Amino acid sequence: MAKQYGGWYDNPATGKNERWWGEGIWTSGAEPAGGGQQSVANLSSGMGALSFPNMFGYDLESLQGQVKGTYEKLQSAQSGLGDYQMRRYEEEYSKSGLEDIKKAISTLDTSISSEKNVRDESVSKVRKNPGYSAATITGEVAEIQKLANAKINNLIDERNTKAGDYNIKLGEVEKKVAMETQAKQTEVATLQSNLNFLTGLVSTYEKMRQTELAAKTEAERWEKEFELKLYSAQTSRISATKTGTSGRAMQQVKDAWGNVIGYFDPTTGQTSHYQQSESQTAAPMTVASSGLRMKIREAWKQGYTADQLKSTYAGATTDRGESVSEIIDDEWRIKTASGVGGFLGRLFRRGV
Repeated sequence: MAKQYGGWYDNPATGKNERWWGEGIWTSGAEPAGGGQQSVANLSSGMGALSFPNMFGYDLESLQGQVKGTYEKLQSAQSGLGDYQMRRYEEEYSKSGLEDIKKAISTLDTSISSEKNVRDESVSKVRKNPGYSAATITGEVAEIQKLANAKINNLIDERNTKAGDYNIKLGEVEKKVAMETQAKQTEVATLQSNLNFLTGLVSTYEKMRQTELAAKTEAERWEKEFELKLYSAQTSRISATKTGTSGRAMQQVKDAWGNVIGYFDPTTGQTSHYQQSESQTAAPMTVASSGLRMKIREAWKQGYTADQLKSTYAGATTDRGESVSEIIDDEWRIKTASGVGGFLGRLFRRGV
């Protein structure tokens, strides 16, 4: 069974029951480093071996800032990539003069077709001339075709040269745009990978903090119970010598929000909670709305659940007429919402 961070276990090195803090760290009760605020590096064993730049140098606010910045960059990069290839193709196509070359090729195609028509019409007229002999027709047609074909071939050579230039420049444009588009796609992929990593760090951070808080809450509960039993043993001896008298001031018992819910009698060692008489109808509790949500979020950090808070404040309303139970449910929904939407919903809420 895996050890719980901060839990009490038998230390094989000393043979004593001590608290385990991971990485071979044991204490007799206090937290490492004098019980001060623990660094993230101490929250879980084995995490320090990560090769990525030291995640433990970040606090949660810093991580959230990096997530926000990376997310905004990713959104911008994805938006720009949508029509980037077409836009850059049109820009480069225009700068390269390809449109002018294309028009020149079209003009040459028209000229070639026109010269062929002129040649064919001239040959046709010669052949239809009734005054020409066969020898004259043959000689005239040969001369017309020789001159026309020479002109047409020159136009074709010029047209093919321009077409070759066009294809070369077009290939250069397409290659350049393809390389730039690939760079943009790589940028988007890199930003997405960075965002996934950072959100993973935040998730790991939160899970380790939850583990730490749960362990701390459990340790404090155990320590309070031990102190209470010790105090009860001490006060029972006092009671035995002072039969029938109290003489000691009652101590208030408060809930997580600082409300007095009962008292502790040092003489008897007993805790009594205030209870409403079934025959009485108490006025509904009214809670100040200012700072209420932050108090609820602080309660989550102390290990309270929504049902525990709602049972304490059943029927309570705020000074604005809002249901405290509904506000508790709403905060619990925000705290436990899953997926990217839930993460982003908590990211910019202070204290969640």
